[in-house]
Amino acid sequence: MSDITTPDYLKDAEQLLSDSGFATSDDWYHGTSSGLVSSILKDGLKGGGDSETAAREQGTLGTIGNRQFESSEPVFLTQSKELAYFWAARKAHTRNLYFRKEEEAVVLKISSPAKVTPDVGGTAILLEPSNTYITMLKEVYEKKGIDWIDESNPLKLPRETYLEKLGLGYSYDDIPAEKISVVSEDAS
Repeated sequence: MSDITTPDYLKDAEQLLSDSGFATSDDWYHGTSSGLVSSILKDGLKGGGDSETAAREQGTLGTIGNRQFESSEPVFLTQSKELAYFWAARKAHTRNLYFRKEEEAVVLKISSPAKVTPDVGGTAILLEPSNTYITMLKEVYEKKGIDWIDESNPLKLPRETYLEKLGLGYSYDDIPAEKISVVSEDAS
């Protein structure tokens, strides 16, 4: 079970889920940390955009003698506010550990991104025993009375499964600021 408690106004995964997966619309969601929001609302969402955390991770790798590497991450998106909140809580937790701040999870709404692609990198989390995201998703499926995916061989799952059934997508296109808004309890 996940230790992340989603605020009620963001709970939508169960409503969006059907036998064919999570419903999509023109609105997508991205989870982030409050310390990044002002920059995102000013400059938009850019792949690999948390340069402060990336620099810290690279410094840590160098300190422990591992090679440093360049990463070209896309902008991760999901069709659910609730799933985006999971990733936002993880990002806020990481930044709070690294920078000793009290950042909070924030969900951003993205209006009509150019193209959302299934994130088959989700194979790694399917292969990880007791992954908290997968555990949380299984609970949503169980509450809804929908059979969980056949994960006996995640390497053979169709690409669309990652987006439709697991809510894992991305865009390689940067998202301009005018397409981004903060999801709040008042305006959710």
